[in-house]
Amino acid sequence: MLPSLIDKDTVFVDVGAYMGFYTVYACRRARRVLAVEPNPMALAYLKANVALNNCHNTIVAAEVASDKMGVFKLRIPRPARRGHIPTTASIVWSFEEALEVDVETDTLDNIVDEAGLDTVDFVKIDVEGAEGLVVKGAERTLRKPRAILIEIWPENTWIISCLQALEYKLTKVIDHHGYKNYLFLKSKQTT
Repeated sequence: MLPSLIDKDTVFVDVGAYMGFYTVYACRRARRVLAVEPNPMALAYLKANVALNNCHNTIVAAEVASDKMGVFKLRIPRPARRGHIPTTASIVWSFEEALEVDVETDTLDNIVDEAGLDTVDFVKIDVEGAEGLVVKGAERTLRKPRAILIEIWPENTWIISCLQALEYKLTKVIDHHGYKNYLFLKSKQTT
């Protein structure tokens, strides 16, 4: 799926980059990559992975993509074992035991502008329940890409009709038992 959507001319935006799986994959194939990750623990690994993989075409933004500028509490659940980096850090979810970190927020539109991206071809969004906030703050950015891969939880299913209203066609759904990843392509694109 991804190889046919990312090529040497692609500008790829990875919102919720975590430690950089998608970022590193894209940096080896795309023209430019923007990785957005606020979790300080994951961010350290992301920056190391970008450096170790010679991702010179990659910009890392250490902030939360949301619907407005400000400061939010990022809740990071305590890891089950030492040395484990939790994958579920969230600005919208609560956890029984969590570390709270103040993180700067901005709209994806502003983050893309500040990174100096001339265009955006592919956006991946995986931000543990806050995908709706990202979409609300990405009005300009989400009109541009030919592809959007987004994690959607039951409380954010309205995102589907929002993207369809922007002339995206839902082409693939991957069920992860509780949440799903949705691949949208501009209506004129084919898989």
